Amino acid sequence: MEVLPLVSGICCILGGIGVILHTNPINKIIMLALLEIGMIGLIVSCYYLDIAIVSSLCEPICTVILLLGYLKYLTTVKKKKRYGRNLPILSK
Repeated sequence: MEVLPLVSGICCILGGIGVILHTNPINKIIMLALLEIGMIGLIVSCYYLDIAIVSSLCEPICTVILLLGYLKYLTTVKKKKRYGRNLPILSK
């Protein structure tokens, strides 16, 4: 029995469970990367090496874009002004 499909399947299962169970978005992105690593391993075990090369090149780029988008979202939420009951009143 080959080891690569077994390890890749375990990575996929752990990544999928981690994406479902984690509540922190950064942890979800990390678990999504683990899921993608498992998928690349399964693609390699089926000898589709050209597809594995393309997906292994695209995966880190997508992960970085997701992280940058989440960090931009956090900075936007922190900088947003929040008005309480004392709303600014415009008068003449």
